[in-house]
Order: sequence, then C-alpha cells, then structure tokens
Amino acid sequence: MDYVATNIRLPKDMLQALKIQAAKEGKSMAQMIREALRRTFGIGAEKDEVDPRRDPFYNLVGAWESGIADGAEHHDKDIYGTRG
Repeated sequence: MDYVATNIRLPKDMLQALKIQAAKEGKSMAQMIREALRRTFGIGAEKDEVDPRRDPFYNLVGAWESGIADGAEHHDKDIYGTRG
C-alpha cells in the first residue's frame, strides 16, 4: 500500500489522548487514525468488510409509506406534479 503524508490539526487534548491510547496499544498515531476511519466510514476497508447496517440511514429505508403504488414508473409526476 502506498502512503502519503498529510497534516491534520487536532485540539491539544485530543492529540494527547491519541498519543496515550496509541502507546497503550503499541500502535502509531497514524495507524490509530487509519483504524478509526475504517471503523467509522469504511474508508480503506475491503468491500466485504463494510457493513451497510452501520450506516445511520440504513434503518430509514422503508420507514414511511407514501401510498403511491406506481412511484417508480411515474416519479416525475409524483414529485413535480403535472405540467400544463
């Protein structure tokens, strides 16, 4: 894997906590940040590692019913109304 150096700004207390946690786990701060990005956003994870159920919008799918039976077929009419 190719790595690119970058610069991020963190609050002092967050940086200190990151350094302490990295030392406790025997990891670099960069490794801790990469792992946090993978867990939180699925960034850098293999496709089959990403669980869509962790997405906060996952449970919204199918949460409401519109009563429109042919929505896929006539979605422009349903969204924009008829044009005269």
